[in-house]
Amino acid sequence: MADEFRYQRPARRPAGYGMVGVGLALLVAFIFVIDAHPLLIAVTALAIAPALYDLIRGTTATLSLDDTRIAWTTGSRRGEVPLSQIDTARLATTLDFSQRATLILKDGTKLRLPPESLPPGRILDIECEKRGIAHRRSLFSF
Repeated sequence: MADEFRYQRPARRPAGYGMVGVGLALLVAFIFVIDAHPLLIAVTALAIAPALYDLIRGTTATLSLDDTRIAWTTGSRRGEVPLSQIDTARLATTLDFSQRATLILKDGTKLRLPPESLPPGRILDIECEKRGIAHRRSLFSF
């Protein structure tokens, strides 16, 4: 019987915060320096609004795994699957070294876990092994 595994982090990475800053600087430049058309200003504001909302709210992403279920949250999205329904976990590292995880259920359904809720490296591999979840790791998948 393995202890409960819990991983939590901010839903946005530091690079995401930087991009929000760049977007806000661009918006200010459009308004005060370039005197851009209001439609261009509105489109730019709409593009950065979701990230700015997450930044202000302080959204977190979590993944928890115990002997009976796997559960995740990220912002308003939540999910939970009993371990008895999981056939295989397909884990992958992409070319930018981010992690991807897809749960293949016994009924054939594929369920992708949100990338922001996944721990770095091979931590999830170890936790799957502890709980007897069949898993397959792919390096540098597309």
